[in-house]
Amino acid sequence: MKRFLIGLMMLSFVVASLPVKGKVEREVGRYQLETLVYESKKGKIYIVETILDTKTGMVVKRKKIYHTKYKLPYKDGNRTIREE
Repeated sequence: MKRFLIGLMMLSFVVASLPVKGKVEREVGRYQLETLVYESKKGKIYIVETILDTKTGMVVKRKKIYHTKYKLPYKDGNRTIREE
């Protein structure tokens, strides 16, 4: 009886995890932003932004920005901060 109940529970988990026909899953995030700090041979510091397509694995865009010119807008509550 115990084995039967365990088997029944496992079967219910398998059935619940099967995909539903006609249900379209939305992609949440296809692109990934990578940011890193790079120091040149002359000692200059740059911020390098790379945007990757996670579906294909290809690089979509790459930017190298001098560290004093790097400004990223960010949200503070309901406001978007564009300057430090």
